[in-house]
Amino acid sequence: MKDTCLFIPKNLTIEGGHPVKGEVEISGAKNAILGLMAAALLTDEKVFLSNVPYISDVLEMGHILVDLGVRVKYNPETKVLLLHAQKIKKNILSDKALKLRASYYLWGALLARFKHTNEFKELKVLVPGGCSFGGKRPTDFHEQLIKNIFGAHISEEKINGKHYLNFRLPDIELKNNQPIYTTAKVSHGATFHWLLSIAGTQDVKMMYNSSLEPEVSNLIDMLKKMGLNISGSERTGLIYSGKNQGLLKGGCFEVIPDRLEAGTYVLLALGTKGTVRIKNINLEHCAPWLKQLTKTVNNGIYYSFDKKDLIVDFREVEAYEGSYLQMSPFPGFETDLQQIWTPILGLANSDSMIVDMIWPGRIAHLEEMKKFGLNSEVEQIEVSSSQDTTSQALFAHIKPSVYHAAKTKGTDLRGTMAVIILSCMAEGKSIVENPSFALRGYPNLIENLKGLGINVKLSKEGQTVECLPDLKK
Repeated sequence: MKDTCLFIPKNLTIEGGHPVKGEVEISGAKNAILGLMAAALLTDEKVFLSNVPYISDVLEMGHILVDLGVRVKYNPETKVLLLHAQKIKKNILSDKALKLRASYYLWGALLARFKHTNEFKELKVLVPGGCSFGGKRPTDFHEQLIKNIFGAHISEEKINGKHYLNFRLPDIELKNNQPIYTTAKVSHGATFHWLLSIAGTQDVKMMYNSSLEPEVSNLIDMLKKMGLNISGSERTGLIYSGKNQGLLKGGCFEVIPDRLEAGTYVLLALGTKGTVRIKNINLEHCAPWLKQLTKTVNNGIYYSFDKKDLIVDFREVEAYEGSYLQMSPFPGFETDLQQIWTPILGLANSDSMIVDMIWPGRIAHLEEMKKFGLNSEVEQIEVSSSQDTTSQALFAHIKPSVYHAAKTKGTDLRGTMAVIILSCMAEGKSIVENPSFALRGYPNLIENLKGLGINVKLSKEGQTVECLPDLKK
């Protein structure tokens, strides 16, 4: 039985320069699981989640829920997680929420629950953390969402020297309170938060500009099965009827395969000129990066008969041309993979350009990659739209490069995984300090790398993420 504690080493030593070979079974989607866990607060019945990824985010979110009074049990071998929010005992999120940016999903879910149970009239939260991308990500539109859905009063206060936001539900139900919610940019997090919040109102609510990502569909499917009356779809606009009169139902639900994890291991195979079988894949969800892959290399890509496995064989891959990649919301090119593509583009025999207006702050990894020999230039520019508003865009110019081993450090989730891939590509021994970001989002990462023939050693120093109670006991 695998220990449900997760060890995160202080650094990794990777001997690169060898083609990978083997298979990887794709885990449940990291970008879906925390929203599905938050949805368990909308019922007082048992919720079983299957295909749950074994990552620190799951363990840490589990402990936040335990602190609230939720019964949580997890078996990383069977990938099954039990959540039973029979009664919420606290209305203050623990300090552990600071480690998880997505802990704001709990704001709306808890307030929606409190509207039906009257367990509490207010919720106190610390501002969540997560990857900073050069600066703390704002939560202002999440606060606006709380006002929009609940008509809640938001104030600030200090408790024992800590700064809290205090959300207080109105004493009287506000009818027809701001029925439409939208964001200036498509937002995965805002869409998740809206879906988790609407169960607490009896008004008709609509969301425009909702995220189209498969992980959003995963949450919508779960909420519908739990009894939430949602019409429309994430593709046409979301409509909630306002007919929910109480807590939802429990049940068994499955986390979709992680399309970004699948893309990462395929690019590892391309970067090392290896061969990998990717198991448990959803090809429709992977369409954006698969399209770019087939543009980059036109052979060595195969599918199993049932289309659940992807087999890539890049041992004989020929030199490929550079590309121009423009990141856009799904079904466009995934911003989460632009950092992973960067070392691959450095092997092209002509220049490449990455343009990202979704997260233009993703630049710290480029400085780390220069230590390996990446030849790149980066510029962040202001972009004006026809509505006289401005936003920022990242332009990363990637030139043909020759890689060598280096000592580097993790910067954020995908950026850290990108330098790990570069360590596998570059001949010699490389050291990756602070790999915790990647281990937060890639289940069984060390085991998978070793299974693909990568010689990777963990430092004895590190930290352990506390266990969750074992589902078998």
